Amino acid sequence: MRRILDDIHMFTLRLPFPATPELSVYYLEGGEPALIDTGLGDLGSMNIISSELHEIGRSLEDIAVIINTHEHIEHFGGNKKIKDASKAYAIASHKAAPIIENYHQHILDIKRNLVNAEFEFELKDMINRYMDFQLLIDESKVEKKVGEGDIINLGGYNLLVIECAGHALGHICLYDEDRKILFTGDHVIATGTTFVGYGWRELATRKMVDIVDVSNDKPDNMSLYLESLEKLQALDLKLILPAHGPPITDPYRKLREDIGRKMNRERVFLEVLKRHQEIALEDLTAEAYNVNAGNYLMQGAALGYLERLIKLGKITAKLKDNKLYFKIINL
Repeated sequence: MRRILDDIHMFTLRLPFPATPELSVYYLEGGEPALIDTGLGDLGSMNIISSELHEIGRSLEDIAVIINTHEHIEHFGGNKKIKDASKAYAIASHKAAPIIENYHQHILDIKRNLVNAEFEFELKDMINRYMDFQLLIDESKVEKKVGEGDIINLGGYNLLVIECAGHALGHICLYDEDRKILFTGDHVIATGTTFVGYGWRELATRKMVDIVDVSNDKPDNMSLYLESLEKLQALDLKLILPAHGPPITDPYRKLREDIGRKMNRERVFLEVLKRHQEIALEDLTAEAYNVNAGNYLMQGAALGYLERLIKLGKITAKLKDNKLYFKIINL
């Protein structure tokens, strides 16, 4: 446990994910004691939350409010068990709430879509096994849905809801204007920048041809992410409390760094494309990230940048023999 202020405590939970082995959840004392994010709901996580609360003379029963920053399982999986132990109600964004409440059906729908997805057997099998794990996560009702500009009043805390899409469609950040503190979930993390692009959910539900369709007016995730970071820069900040890693004590430098990292990587993709008349997604990803060409996770990250570059009119793409090929536009 780490005490951030007298009435803000950070608990660190272990996760079974190599890229994100730990999750920070925050307990806020006040008229309505609140927990921001709840972990996977596994026995280890629940024991940590319970024991950490015990250290400060509290228990699971004292939690009155649960706030989920977004609809990924490590951020809402513990909701049901905490509700069972208390009278807590849950808050999430209007976009995240339907997934949190109907998560099993959400996963089953993805599994059905995956049958006809344009992927190799190895990738389909990997996604299917991961989705079977997701089905072990508890669904839970979201009693209060919030959106941009709403205030969550906890009786001691007023948290301004800021919609920050990019990493997840239903992601929100929470701004305590009085203390100049921003709870960022996964939108801003302590080390590096968060994943933005096509994870297994997006890959399983969108056809490759949709990704390269320039007439598609749906905003791309990377542009949404960058716009959200710019919006956060306008806040009066002293401290960022992320879901992964320690507190960030120089908020504006971190926000500038995150924007700079994404823009630098975008330039790397353009430089690689300049060296090739045409290049397949696998080879482009390998060269831009210096990874193995079969790295599906990094291919999903690459698609986040590439879809944005297509919409900006800087590159073109085509689907040939069930593979994506990209080409720079020489203006």
